[in-house]
Amino acid sequence: MSYLNKGFVRLFACILLVLFSIEANAQVSLIQNAIDKLEGYKNFSYQCIEKTLDYTTDTTTKQHKDIFQKAPGDENFGYLFSLETQEIGKSYHVIDLYNGQNVISIFPDDSAYQFADIKKYAMQSTTSTLPGFLKWLKGRPEKKPSEMGRDTAINGTFCYHSIFHIYDTTINKEHYHTDIDVFINKLSGLPNRIIMREKVPLFGNVTNYYVANQYSNYKFNQENIDIAAMTVPNGFHPPKDQAVLPLLAPGTVAPDWTLYTTDGKQLSLAQLKGKVVLMDFFFIGCGGCMASLQSLDKIYGKYKDRNFVLVSISNRDSRKAVTGFKKNYHIKNPVCGDGADVAKAYHLPGAPLFYYIDKEGKIANVIFGYYDDFESKTTSLIDSLLSK
Repeated sequence: MSYLNKGFVRLFACILLVLFSIEANAQVSLIQNAIDKLEGYKNFSYQCIEKTLDYTTDTTTKQHKDIFQKAPGDENFGYLFSLETQEIGKSYHVIDLYNGQNVISIFPDDSAYQFADIKKYAMQSTTSTLPGFLKWLKGRPEKKPSEMGRDTAINGTFCYHSIFHIYDTTINKEHYHTDIDVFINKLSGLPNRIIMREKVPLFGNVTNYYVANQYSNYKFNQENIDIAAMTVPNGFHPPKDQAVLPLLAPGTVAPDWTLYTTDGKQLSLAQLKGKVVLMDFFFIGCGGCMASLQSLDKIYGKYKDRNFVLVSISNRDSRKAVTGFKKNYHIKNPVCGDGADVAKAYHLPGAPLFYYIDKEGKIANVIFGYYDDFESKTTSLIDSLLSK
């Protein structure tokens, strides 16, 4: 390479470095400006519509109403807060309240409340609120290349557009990434919309994740905001202790059930009598359940042509939801949703839970949780049951 060409390459590299520095500084400036604006008020509130698409083909929608009150002397958060979350179409409604003394989760639908550990809550909720997320995001351009996107209009509001590349790698020719798009209102300097798109390896599978937060109705320095005086409403009670029933013992006749699989076919335990049955109780998003998918797929592949049936039953999710889940994760065995009554009959304490049913319809064994030796134990159990 000639001296002239080498000089051109160095010049081009310097220009790219300068441009990257300018864009990174512009992003930090926009985020810092938003942080400064929020911190400049004695209190502020906003509403947020959160739409999430992760393990299924269904979109989950939540409404948030968050109120923050500055508390300069507070060492835990620096704010007092009331964070209200309600999931549309489901009976999930909670208000997390921090009044400077306690973190209290209030459940209006059940007239119940419970106290949370402040330190654990602080660690888990660092990026779950807008102020915390902005502070976390501010340092990202220094860690990964990011860029300024084209200015755009959202619902008639003109916005700056910053793109943050949080994670980017290639594994076995598969491209994994996490990208965050932040749209800042040009007039107010506050976030209008934040979108995260993610493709990551998870327990041997590929998970695509999308979440969009639409912010609106910002209010500042409102009168009569006194979060320190907020506490548990009158008449509310701690969660009622629910008796934990023992798992059904080996030798017990397995309770019959009838459900519909994702392809609309009716399936009952009675019609499976004479076969060895593995009942896999799960719910979408459960960590142990996700970890078990690869092992279950191998077990199904090994025994599908023998006198064996593997049925996965969700106690929390609808048939529509598990249909999308099955498609996304290429699950081959029958999957049923709407299994709350079945879970109750089998004394489900949590998930994953695996019941092994012999050819006579009796419980042969049960395993609660997923462990590294699950596949080998299950293979041994099935071989033994098939040989009888």
